[in-house]
Amino acid sequence: MPCILPVGSFEQHGPHLPPTVDAEIAQYVAEAIGKKIGAVTLPPLYYTCSEEHKGFPQTISVSCRHFVPYFEEVLRSAVEKCGVVIVVVGHGGVWDAVSMVTQQLNYAVGRPAAFAVNIWTYVAPRDHAGTDETSIYLAVGGRLRGNMPDVCEGDVSLFGKMPVHNFSATGVVGCLKPQEVSPERGKAILEKALEKIFKKVEEFLALTARHTS
Repeated sequence: MPCILPVGSFEQHGPHLPPTVDAEIAQYVAEAIGKKIGAVTLPPLYYTCSEEHKGFPQTISVSCRHFVPYFEEVLRSAVEKCGVVIVVVGHGGVWDAVSMVTQQLNYAVGRPAAFAVNIWTYVAPRDHAGTDETSIYLAVGGRLRGNMPDVCEGDVSLFGKMPVHNFSATGVVGCLKPQEVSPERGKAILEKALEKIFKKVEEFLALTARHTS
């Protein structure tokens, strides 16, 4: 039976959200995929590489050079037990590492055994801890841990170019408009993304079936 492995982070998400946002969203999407295809959803990976956020006290991060071999071992073991593993990534900063390891494992085993899905490729939020991501987090059952500031700081295009604290004092990147935040808004965004994700996962499973039949 296939397994679904959520990968998140433990990083700052402004003054109003907990550091587990990415992992919780990844877990929600993973469980939705699991129900759709009849797969087992594994517990999420929380501590990943979030070096861009380490200037904030809420962030616990490991460097990507240390995360890669660890994740490689987790994924290899999961493939051995499950046969096929769908990796659901809820943290953009770890995507390149996950994608590389997943591809290399497939090459090593000689068949399509693992497939990585980047949630944010399909959601395409305009912010980090802003209106879109906060709404999505509320839609998956998350709760605020503090008051939402009304703020616009930096731009998501700056990710990967410098530490976040260089262009955002609050940790919010983009705009957070409390009056526009709602679980209904997040649900509408997420449902559209899930349709596309389901399609990609089903295409991959069809590919794995051809290689095992």
